[in-house]
Amino acid sequence: MSDPVVFDPESLAKLDDQQWRRLGVTQTFDRLLVDAAATHPGTSAEVRDHAGRNLSGGAARFWELSFPQMKRDLVRKRILAESAGELTLNADFADRIQRLLHDIETQASHVEPTPGVTLEELNARAAERERQIKAARRSTTRRASTSTSRSRSGASESAPKKRSAPKPDPTAIALSAPTPKPTPTVAPPKKLFTTRTVNTLLDRLDNTALNKVQLGGRIGLRGADLERFLEVTGQLDITRFKRDDLVELHWEGRKLAKTSGGDRRMAIIGLVEKLRGAAEAPGDSPAEA
Repeated sequence: MSDPVVFDPESLAKLDDQQWRRLGVTQTFDRLLVDAAATHPGTSAEVRDHAGRNLSGGAARFWELSFPQMKRDLVRKRILAESAGELTLNADFADRIQRLLHDIETQASHVEPTPGVTLEELNARAAERERQIKAARRSTTRRASTSTSRSRSGASESAPKKRSAPKPDPTAIALSAPTPKPTPTVAPPKKLFTTRTVNTLLDRLDNTALNKVQLGGRIGLRGADLERFLEVTGQLDITRFKRDDLVELHWEGRKLAKTSGGDRRMAIIGLVEKLRGAAEAPGDSPAEA
């Protein structure tokens, strides 16, 4: 295995939220893990401990529980690489970061002007092209208007008058027209996944199972919103369907239902963030453990 690329922490600090999203890293905890692997690569445990060194309380507990799944997701997305017990950046992803940092530092344009051409000449050429385009449009409009006027004049002189067709009955049209079916809409992730909704879900399904109608009434969701909610929580192993269309907590949901106090609040905050991220990228659901 070749030596991993190691980045200076100060260089990664130059990347803002938008630039991290361009690289495909959208979640806060995912960014902690990627940053640690980029600046302090090592074993999974070493990278995990370095990334979570500033976390405490419930956030630290949630980090410990979520680390294995986050690592698998980032390896699957070819952002991280794990080989011979070492957790590092994927080589292609490290190259993408280097190119982005180079663009930030140089502020260079990807289009170079032709040698010998001044800015004044380029502006003059652009103005001339704009003038020619406008002139061509005016000429085309005049020709089309003249042609239309001639064709109407000739048609009015040569064509015999025709009986006007009877006007259709608007009532009959309205009765025969098919009634359009309303398109179901789904609430945005920030309204669909809230700490209150997730906390109620864990309480209602703790040690029991409910059908979708019952569960929707408990958490205040129905129709397309409920279907989308259960789809995303199922992707993250929070819920699952069992026989007779009943919904119950899956292994991640059961672990969270057993927490309480500050640990539970921090765990649910982190879970809501992951649920919203999964809902915003429906084509990229987490892999099965």
